[in-house]
Amino acid sequence: MFYIEKGAIKTLSVNITRFGHAAGRFLRHGAPTTPPEILADRESTCRACDQWDATALNNTGRCRKCGCSTWVKLRMATERCPLGKWEAVSAAPEVLTGAPQ
Repeated sequence: MFYIEKGAIKTLSVNITRFGHAAGRFLRHGAPTTPPEILADRESTCRACDQWDATALNNTGRCRKCGCSTWVKLRMATERCPLGKWEAVSAAPEVLTGAPQ
């Protein structure tokens, strides 16, 4: 018998919606990736956070606050931490805002 935990469908639905918004934002801005030095800072911040689940998603990590795969989210320059521990990369504001160079 297949069993689904109470609330699991709602949680899955919310996570899919959040991912859709994040992916859309990422693509609208030209798919900017996080520079390696900022990526390293983001990774260390997440690993030290009590909301990070290191064993989730085949040991790639997941944020318990937003439900995101940290492996993916950290690499998307347009994304920020839901707890305010790191922001979207602002080194190229024209990429993130759509303003001309």
